[in-house]
Amino acid sequence: MKRLIVILAAFLVFAPAAAANFDAGSKPFHAVTSAPEGLHAFLLRPDEAPLKYYPRTPSFAWSPVGVPGGTYEFELATGRSFNESSVLFSYKNLKMPAVAVTHQLPWMTGVPFALWAHVRWISANGKVTTPWSSPVGFNLRWTDDDFPQQLSAPEGLIRWKPIEGATRYEVLFPDIAPPYSFQTTTNVADEREFFTFKENNPAVWSAVRWRVRALRYTDDKDVLENGLPRVSYGPWSPTFTSVNPPLSLGSLTATDTVSDAWNQKGQTPLPHDLTPGFAWTPSFPVLSSVGPVGSSLYRVYIFTDDHCVNRVFTGSVVGSPAFAPRVNGGPLALPQSQQDLATWNTAPYLASWGKEGRAVDATGKPVESTELPGKGTPVFGNATPDANVDLWDSGWPNGRYYWTVVPVGVFPSGKAAAGTISPSIEYHDAAIPQDQCEAGIVMPFAKVSQPVVTAQSNTPWVSGVAPSGRLVASAARVPTVHDSPLVAWQPAVGATTYEVQVSRMSYPWKTTWSTRTPGTSVVLPLAASEPGTWWYRVRGINPALPVGAQTMSWSNTVRLRVTGDRFVIVKK
Repeated sequence: MKRLIVILAAFLVFAPAAAANFDAGSKPFHAVTSAPEGLHAFLLRPDEAPLKYYPRTPSFAWSPVGVPGGTYEFELATGRSFNESSVLFSYKNLKMPAVAVTHQLPWMTGVPFALWAHVRWISANGKVTTPWSSPVGFNLRWTDDDFPQQLSAPEGLIRWKPIEGATRYEVLFPDIAPPYSFQTTTNVADEREFFTFKENNPAVWSAVRWRVRALRYTDDKDVLENGLPRVSYGPWSPTFTSVNPPLSLGSLTATDTVSDAWNQKGQTPLPHDLTPGFAWTPSFPVLSSVGPVGSSLYRVYIFTDDHCVNRVFTGSVVGSPAFAPRVNGGPLALPQSQQDLATWNTAPYLASWGKEGRAVDATGKPVESTELPGKGTPVFGNATPDANVDLWDSGWPNGRYYWTVVPVGVFPSGKAAAGTISPSIEYHDAAIPQDQCEAGIVMPFAKVSQPVVTAQSNTPWVSGVAPSGRLVASAARVPTVHDSPLVAWQPAVGATTYEVQVSRMSYPWKTTWSTRTPGTSVVLPLAASEPGTWWYRVRGINPALPVGAQTMSWSNTVRLRVTGDRFVIVKK
């Protein structure tokens, strides 16, 4: 005898630890009187152990109430009483027992917690509302060991350990008065303020004190409900000291390319995740009728070819034997007259930025530094847009960039009256970059923007709603979820926001849905009514990259399956 059996087949691969706690239950609306349970925070997977301190805004999950239909309401506040003045934000009409938070939270710590979350369930007809769940507390700040730590660097540079989640860094030279700081997207900075026009005063540059702190992007338009301000910066590092040996002037030679990687002359180049700084052996100054100016001057150029013809970056004039690009705080506002030059020569530091004045290359054409403000929108509370100092990916392992350094001289500008010298000055390159490169004063390097990491050991950080309604973490290389996958990723160095795309196929890629978020998780809008195989990918957005090319490398594409409610007919 044949029987027709209709079986609801839902295929879900999940972490055993997450499934062990599930008790679905099945209650009518009128029986749902208790609050949702199991509310907890997580960064990548809902089965993570809870943390007291989170380095970035987490996601949240909880146990479903065990009945079909209805929605959840989620609140996060600065007090466990959740009064109106303490609520930072709320999410309503959540159809799954989880939320990927898109708001950026302030750094807050308390005893034991400074931030609190709770959730409740509302029936589909709106007639039943459960009590709020027990509040869950947590703190938000970088971890204790996640502050910049000093790393070794060539003469004229300072360097520190990159910080996870930082989108840039602020560097402070505490001995400059008034206080002076600048920002960079890399983990290296030059000491131009201490060398420029000061090389004849070793007391200035032989021991440079500095501090640095990591910055994270916060969207000024993302205003929290109670208006609580959020800073974008982490704690300052201790005060470090960079010790520079006595200058030994000789032939100008490119020697080091350094950021997270360090390449020295003659070595096989290693790829840099961050735009590097550049160091060279210092040379004798270019002399003119202006006479000695207190230091040799230099300018770095970057090209895409080894003959140094196709220029993609123009450095600023510096007196240090090194240069590292800044998104603000460069170029230095150089003296514009011989009288100004005399003043700069006697002042302890040169510490203001702006235009360099009239500057020309070795063919007489005007030169402007890439460090001048760009054309985008100011971020991090700055008054001007970022300088577009970060470089495109070079196409490693085949593609390369090539950098060289040219000497710069100070010359009188314009025409002076007979028998007099013009009081105005300007800055002239003393060599053509192509000639420098062909003379061997050149180093290759590779730049690769850091792709977003979406998996660990080939297991993507994907969680999904099971047929039971519970959010569970995938433990498979190809995650399979009932619907509404929540995907997470690690922050990428330099990214201020992230773009997420979904496609029905990996090749050719055809985007069916996309979004941008400052967070590191998002719920993909793949409902149970859209079963099948899907693909997603994530990439960072870096405003310091050239305008029109500010997207970073895509993550590896991730394949997942949405089962929905499938019915299989089995004959016996």
